[in-house]
Amino acid sequence: MNKALIALVAVAALGAFDGAAAQNTRDQTELLISQIQTDKRAVVLQAMNLSDAEVKKFGPIYDQYQVEMKGIMQRSSDVITRFANSYGSMTDDAAKSIMKDFFKVRDQRNALVREYAGKFDKVLPTTKVLRWVQVENKLNALLDFEAARLVPLT
Repeated sequence: MNKALIALVAVAALGAFDGAAAQNTRDQTELLISQIQTDKRAVVLQAMNLSDAEVKKFGPIYDQYQVEMKGIMQRSSDVITRFANSYGSMTDDAAKSIMKDFFKVRDQRNALVREYAGKFDKVLPTTKVLRWVQVENKLNALLDFEAARLVPLT
């Protein structure tokens, strides 16, 4: 699993490097989302160490999860872009709206992981479901790190 996570970190770093040349924060974030979505399935499957029978049960559910998570990731990207674009001239009303949307996206992401943990628990041993939750947590931490890097602080 460590090798798989190192590979994904390398992809994220590549996204950060390539993204530096992008026109704006949205381009950078969309590039990272695309790269992680492409490689994430392989990383997750390697980390999960599933039998062939388990992969057949896990795969379709996971693919649907990824479709839904991609929408959440896009909404998160939109929030970051709104923040970055209005950073120097943000009003209190704009800040309230961005903060509300930030927490809403976080809640949606957590709810989706919780929902799919329940779905996986119907077809996999709970120990493997917990492993999936932990892998998702690590991958989401990578995304959070990248998002934090993109958000201006000064």
